[in-house]
Amino acid sequence: MLRIHAAMNFVLKYLCCLLFISMVGVASWQVIARYLLNNPSTISEALLRFSLVWLSMLAIAYVVGQREHVSLTLLTDRLTGRWKVASDVLTEILFILFATVVLIYGGVKVTSNSMLQMYPLLGIAKGYLYLSLPVSGALIIIYCLNNCALIIKKKVSTRSITL
Repeated sequence: MLRIHAAMNFVLKYLCCLLFISMVGVASWQVIARYLLNNPSTISEALLRFSLVWLSMLAIAYVVGQREHVSLTLLTDRLTGRWKVASDVLTEILFILFATVVLIYGGVKVTSNSMLQMYPLLGIAKGYLYLSLPVSGALIIIYCLNNCALIIKKKVSTRSITL
């Protein structure tokens, strides 16, 4: 379990960093091309939008895996023992349900519906943009199942995973 978690963390961290660095490069080129060369790049805005969606969805999956997502812990901070474990597992199960219904089921539907529509500036199907939904949903489910196992085995702190 810890190996899967660590491998996913490694891949997602570096993929998000690579996407972010490439976005900074593309945005910098857009500014240089527009203001210094007086020849604005037409593809850069579309590429930035595409990259931002993928970066956001992958980063959300990573944050859920770290159990560092935004949450209201007013009540759960007062729980101890089995109640705390049950609360943490219930939170992970709710994430699994959300990822299954909204991200995977809805994401597959919107992806398949938009595969025939072309992203005009990039020349690729719009479905590739929406493919980030089921991919991040699958990653969230894997992370949450892994988190549940770690919570039950008490190898995880109350808020974030310690690897």
